[in-house]
Amino acid sequence: MIRKNPTGVNRRWRAVGVLLLALMMLPPALPAAEPTVTPRPPSELSLERAIELALRNNRTIRDATYGIASTEQGLTAAQEVFAIKVQPLSSINYSRSDDQELSVWEVGGSVAKTFHSGVRVAVEPSIAKGDDRYDADLGCAITVPLLRGFGKEAVLDEVYDNRFTVASARRQLLRQQADVVVETVAAVYDLIKEEQLIALYQQQLEELERQRRMTRSKERAGLARAMDVYRLEIRIKEIEDGLSLARERQQNGGDQLKAVLALPLEQSLAVRAPLHYALIDIDLDQAVQAALANRVELRQARADIDEAQRRARLAAHNILPDLQLEAAYRRGGRFGDEAYLPDYDENLLSVSLSSSSDLSRSAEKARWQQSRITVNRRQLQLATVEENIVREVRRVLNTLDKSAQRIALRRQQITQANGKFRLAQAKFRHGEADNFDLVESQGQLQQARADLVNDEVQYIVNGYRLRAAMGTLLDSTGG
Repeated sequence: MIRKNPTGVNRRWRAVGVLLLALMMLPPALPAAEPTVTPRPPSELSLERAIELALRNNRTIRDATYGIASTEQGLTAAQEVFAIKVQPLSSINYSRSDDQELSVWEVGGSVAKTFHSGVRVAVEPSIAKGDDRYDADLGCAITVPLLRGFGKEAVLDEVYDNRFTVASARRQLLRQQADVVVETVAAVYDLIKEEQLIALYQQQLEELERQRRMTRSKERAGLARAMDVYRLEIRIKEIEDGLSLARERQQNGGDQLKAVLALPLEQSLAVRAPLHYALIDIDLDQAVQAALANRVELRQARADIDEAQRRARLAAHNILPDLQLEAAYRRGGRFGDEAYLPDYDENLLSVSLSSSSDLSRSAEKARWQQSRITVNRRQLQLATVEENIVREVRRVLNTLDKSAQRIALRRQQITQANGKFRLAQAKFRHGEADNFDLVESQGQLQQARADLVNDEVQYIVNGYRLRAAMGTLLDSTGG
């Protein structure tokens, strides 16, 4: 007869149960083949740092910088015309006939210099070897334009033209730098604005969620209607939609800022910029005078007039006939059988006066008249640029004034909407009214706060636009 031991069996099952419970409480093992990826924290970017990056990395500014470098190389090439030119000369000639075979090689060169007055001086030494002799020559020549082509204004035309091109490219760079700074400021503050709006939407959602929980409790107690709950839920969906749109605008604004700063799109950014500001108090006449004194567009327009007048003077000069005086002297000698042969001394002096112009000069006169018309057009463009600058300053100042008035109005609206919201909230809590006034006043308060954020951000950005319109946003070096 076998006796059972129930106590031992229970102990074994109890141990098994404890082991299973311990295994169930262990955390699940993660697969070793998939390493965890820690997200990179967003790069914090201040307004000053963003402007610095924009002025350094923006593709438009970099392209303009390359353009300046290219025009400077053109100026260097134009100035090299007046450097001393050394041109080597070498040749080998071979000829053969029935009764003669001749082989000649020659080595020499030319050293020439063109002066700013148009005078050209050249020295040309050479030595040649035939079958049984050496010929040596030394020549000097001077060419002087007597009418057309004489004087710095005519001779240095290409240099002046390239200098004007370089200066214009630098002024264009200053204009683009100011535009990029304003674009950067607007992009940064757009992100700040969307962050503020997202915070307002989230705060309102939290408040509406509390009201919905409270309204449902009242509904179960018979103190509220189902319509009150539906009204809150509709309002919650509207706020959630606004929050989604704000986040979408924030993402698009971030991409726009990265494009301005030439940053990779996958990089995350967290911008910060001051939201405090002081109201701008400046007289319209003062702003206009500052703009007329500092705007680079006016400097460019005046430079265009000066360049057009220079070209007109050059066109009038080109009406003169092309008359050149050339004087040359050449001395040569011959060596034969390693001895100097004085009988072959040669001294040649020549003076020539040449011209290649027609008598009517009708084409040159037409170009001169055309250049005078260009001067008048440039003067008209200067007046147009001045009017546009004055109009721009007036528009920005008027926008700032209207923004300041709207900011004061928004603050009053916030005070009134906040009072209405508190009153509606108290009535709803004590059961004296439904939540219609509560939801309506809360929406008005939210809209007033959002409008205030938008107006304040626009005021700050328009302050930068005013400085750009006055020409004081950047100095002459783009800083």
